[in-house]
Amino acid sequence: MHFHSDSLFSRNFIWLKFLSALYVVGLMVAHAKLPDRYIWEIAVFFSVAMNFTYPLAALKTGNAQRLEVMFALFLIVLSFAGLVISPYCVISAIFLHGAWDLSKHRGLGVPFFTWYVLGCVTVDWFYVAALIAYVVTV
Repeated sequence: MHFHSDSLFSRNFIWLKFLSALYVVGLMVAHAKLPDRYIWEIAVFFSVAMNFTYPLAALKTGNAQRLEVMFALFLIVLSFAGLVISPYCVISAIFLHGAWDLSKHRGLGVPFFTWYVLGCVTVDWFYVAALIAYVVTV
């Protein structure tokens, strides 16, 4: 299975494209509709959720399973640390997930769709920028 060849506009893997769009919409709606006091819980929820895609792909294909699972677990623990140590922990976890996306584009870990990893790093880093803007203005 070669993941890099699927185009964003093809009908291949439509379920992944739908779930990706649903994730982004859910992220925006959660922050728009829930009170500000839940901002870090929302960030942790979405940070944890984003860390299931690559380990599942690794388990399915048999590629880079240990690397993907260990890195995802590290980011999940770092995200939860954001609730008890500092919001910068969850911000760091989301930023590092974006860096992991870029590393996939360069061939590290389980191969994945180019449109997905580039879209994911964009969402991750815009989200990081929004969270930093929030934390420095509150």
